[in-house]
Amino acid sequence: MQNHKYDVVVIGGGVVGTAILRALSFYQLKLLLIEKQPDVCEGTSKANSGIVHTGFDAKPGTVEAECLRRSRSLWPMLVEDLRIPYIPCGAVMVATNEEEKQIIETTYVPNAQANGVDVHWMSAEEILEMNPAVTAKVTGGLAVPDEAICDPFWATRAFGEIAVLNGAEVVLGQGVSHIETVPDGEDLLLTLENGETVTTRYAVNAAGLWSDEIARMVGDESFSISPRKGQFILTEEAISISSIILPVPTKTSKGVLISPVVFGGFLLGPTAEDQEDKWDRSTSQAGMESVLAGCEKLVPDSRQFSTIRQFAGVRAVCSEGDFVIRPSAVQPRMIHAAGIRSTGLSASPGIAELVAETLQKAGLELLGNEQAQHALPDLFSEEQETGEIICLCRSITRSEIVNSLKRPLTPQTIDGVKRRTGATLGECQGNCCIPKIIDVMAETYPEQTGKQPLKGVRNSYLAVAQGEEQL
Repeated sequence: MQNHKYDVVVIGGGVVGTAILRALSFYQLKLLLIEKQPDVCEGTSKANSGIVHTGFDAKPGTVEAECLRRSRSLWPMLVEDLRIPYIPCGAVMVATNEEEKQIIETTYVPNAQANGVDVHWMSAEEILEMNPAVTAKVTGGLAVPDEAICDPFWATRAFGEIAVLNGAEVVLGQGVSHIETVPDGEDLLLTLENGETVTTRYAVNAAGLWSDEIARMVGDESFSISPRKGQFILTEEAISISSIILPVPTKTSKGVLISPVVFGGFLLGPTAEDQEDKWDRSTSQAGMESVLAGCEKLVPDSRQFSTIRQFAGVRAVCSEGDFVIRPSAVQPRMIHAAGIRSTGLSASPGIAELVAETLQKAGLELLGNEQAQHALPDLFSEEQETGEIICLCRSITRSEIVNSLKRPLTPQTIDGVKRRTGATLGECQGNCCIPKIIDVMAETYPEQTGKQPLKGVRNSYLAVAQGEEQL
């Protein structure tokens, strides 16, 4: 890769970065994505509620609202083409008193109408009929029928895989350490942490929590990012709710919610804890208490649910209070896709569209790639099923593990296998299946790629053993 030249380099392998890479792969462009972590979806994108929001509550006229508007029409096609696990379960914002009802009627109904999102009022009886576990104090609520849930990692991985199949390149485990303008030219020279350099006509800054630091590399101090932690609880209790149950939001957060999870179980959370450390994804007893206190106002039995995992994610809070999608005023060949907060998953297809348009306005010629694939093929339909179960909790077979190791974006860690297959996500949390997964990885990698990943695999296993791995 040393001194290779690209048309566009995307910095950041979260759901936004991979969505942008996918959108650009439909054109005749030489593309590269650079991700600091050993896999895609290792930052904010991996630890969220998995909700595909309609944008009913986005502030009208914002860049965020525009990206969510665009995304609403794109998600059905993406779900079909990329086989993304997706459940259109709808959502209800629950009012438990007259004050909350007034907030919904005066703020969120007009907001939804301004954003073109279908909503309607539900009576307390209607809510309880669909969701018997909801508090008897409910006085009614705002139904948002087009809200849905999906697998955030699947979406991120699928965006990246279709781009790779269309010719894009992906470098994992290397961050960008320096950016400068090529002497006597307009191209950008990116230096990676291992000392290798990459030349590109344009760069897209989709570095999430670190997007302000990437901007500083070209002298752009127009925005800053601060981290906000959100702690979640995952339970596999059979809760009698069929919709996403939303509270009436506060000034700082959408609040603590209860949502079905696309691969089974329910998610409770998140908290909203402002902090300084962008790496701090620790959990705490206080965080769990905050989640339970919020959830029991919506579902009184929340404290009785058994917990199989508590985890945390960190999301970006931008100084501008909105998505930052524009060329840098200091270096116009860098396009920012920054300040993406909790609706990043939902808005990612629209963000990608807007970034492509912004690149075109900045001078990038977009010629259609007639050979590009839009639908992710079933790469392993001919695989023979061995019948051996590796993950007993989730009934994940050996063939499913092997197939995950042959994907266009190849996992190098237990964490990567987990997110591609669901293995280790069950009640035992990997205690029974991780050694078997290590064996499969050791057997498969030398045959398929010539790589020897045992060091990385064992480090990942140690992280699990020490309780450091995040969901």
